[in-house]
Amino acid sequence: MPAEPYAGDNGVHASAGPFEALAERVNWLGASVTDDPFGASLLGPAARVSAATITEWMVDPQVALGEGQRGSLFDALEDLDAEPCLARCAELSQLAE
Repeated sequence: MPAEPYAGDNGVHASAGPFEALAERVNWLGASVTDDPFGASLLGPAARVSAATITEWMVDPQVALGEGQRGSLFDALEDLDAEPCLARCAELSQLAE
């Protein structure tokens, strides 16, 4: 590196949550949502998010957050552990219908 690393330029990347990590595995590594443990959980009975919705969400769209608010999907799911993230994804998916 041409300079000392800092928070914005440090050669290390960490996803901000389980959904963002899934999106990065799919987008960067060509992973399959159905073969990914978190992706399979999103599709399954824990969240029942459709494959089409998951694909749409991979680019961090603005989504309905409830109470008339809209915002970044990734921001809405940031810093959540897997189980709370699944629950929030299920809620957001229902709001989109």
